[in-house]
Amino acid sequence: MICIVGFGNLLLGDDGVGIRIIQRLKMMNLPNYVDIIDAGAYGAILFSLIEKYDKIIVVDAVRSNHEIERIILMKASEIMKTNEKYYFSGHDLNLLDIFSMIESVYSDNLLDKICIIGVRIQKIEESLELSEKIIKSMEKTVNLITTNFLNEGDEIWKNH
Repeated sequence: MICIVGFGNLLLGDDGVGIRIIQRLKMMNLPNYVDIIDAGAYGAILFSLIEKYDKIIVVDAVRSNHEIERIILMKASEIMKTNEKYYFSGHDLNLLDIFSMIESVYSDNLLDKICIIGVRIQKIEESLELSEKIIKSMEKTVNLITTNFLNEGDEIWKNH
């Protein structure tokens, strides 16, 4: 089973990109082994999903030093080891804190089951609209998920 979880706030412009991606995926005819969850800003939901699914894809807006339109692909275990600073959209708990808690609670390394797809955003402001560049990133991300991450084979997953 694969779970795709989107985070974000639709009222804050580009911050809602994770939710917009989830909305788009829900309209598609995806395999029956894929569940899609709109988590809003409830990051703690990952605790209830980590043991239930074989793979979890987290889709979220991210602020980093990368250029706009960059899609960041990284396993949760790798993001915990990197020195680069990533700031995910506002959650009840920061995703990095959640990953740290998951790592400390479970004996095996379950963080390898979680892949982060972070869409580098332009701005967070009160708006119901995404920036033009972020709309393009959203389309690329939906395509990336449907063509690469929903295969039952593990080769693509191992590389991200």
